[in-house]
Amino acid sequence: MKKRRQAVADMVNQLGEVSLAQLKAAFPDVSEVTLRTDLRALDEERQIVRIHGGARSISTVAGNINDFFSRSNLHVPEKKQIAAKAASLIQPYDSIFISAGSTCAELARNLPACPLFVFTDSIGALVEIPRHEEIVAEVFGGRFDYNTMRVYGSQIAQVMDSIHFHTAFFGTSGFHPKYGFGYLSIDMTDALSKIIERSEKVVILMDSSKVNYTAFPRILSMEKVDIVVTDDQLEEETVSVLKSKGITVI
Repeated sequence: MKKRRQAVADMVNQLGEVSLAQLKAAFPDVSEVTLRTDLRALDEERQIVRIHGGARSISTVAGNINDFFSRSNLHVPEKKQIAAKAASLIQPYDSIFISAGSTCAELARNLPACPLFVFTDSIGALVEIPRHEEIVAEVFGGRFDYNTMRVYGSQIAQVMDSIHFHTAFFGTSGFHPKYGFGYLSIDMTDALSKIIERSEKVVILMDSSKVNYTAFPRILSMEKVDIVVTDDQLEEETVSVLKSKGITVI
């Protein structure tokens, strides 16, 4: 029960607002009565705010919908562990892409002090890159989303044909073994698809709280991913599914 309620709280905090129908879709084996009880308990614990027909995150109620900085304070030990593991995959003189997201920003903070070419669509990641004279960092141009600290738009796709990445690091809003890795917008998945075309290796950074969500409208299939870097709490059943698709789990 505790783990399920934390997963419900995580989903509300990641999306900003969810309906009871979305929760039922994300947790198909849990009854509506139980989900209502979960929301009531989480509201009493001040983890979320219960509303008619669903729930909102506290940051949404305060006016910061899906706020990057609020998400940065979730699962901090797990994100640090994931970032340290992911950083070990980077070699001197690599050209890498780091996507938007709080776990990816933690990776940027942990980049090794060696010659690197770092590209990103994330202001949150950009400001965390170590000030090392041999690290060359470039942020793509476009429109800026304050809630995700991400730059987006057609300009990004236009420059992709001239760039090659040894490794692309992505976060994810959620993962379900039947469908793959979830994202909130078609703009995000379109950008990731273009980056994947230009990358030798695709790495997903995902803490264990992201598993078994089905409520995200856009999906990146497991077949496009080479490595998943996660924390020590990922269930063996999920690890087996990922490995069955040829994905290395670290």
